[in-house]
Amino acid sequence: MVDIYAILAHFECMKKTMMYLPDEMHGYLAREARERGVSMAEVAREAISQYRAAHESTPTRDYSALIGIIDEPGSTTDAASQVDEVLDGYFSPQGTWAQEHDLADHS
Repeated sequence: MVDIYAILAHFECMKKTMMYLPDEMHGYLAREARERGVSMAEVAREAISQYRAAHESTPTRDYSALIGIIDEPGSTTDAASQVDEVLDGYFSPQGTWAQEHDLADHS
């Protein structure tokens, strides 16, 4: 199997790096590379790529605070037409959000 990264390194697209690994981690890396028929560097690159993908993913927005803000029977569910009123009431100092987060003035 051709190690494309070794070829790319020859053309200066990659940097050579040396790492110190605990014996157990080095042993795992060597076994994994041997079993897959690739270099240890290839296994390490894949692991780093997976780590980056998991930690650099775009966080999802939490819209849970808006769920259920209009729960009165017969009320309009078109919050877009009343967005200012809905948000003002919900996020006011005595509003639902303040009460749910124990920030409301209890005096």
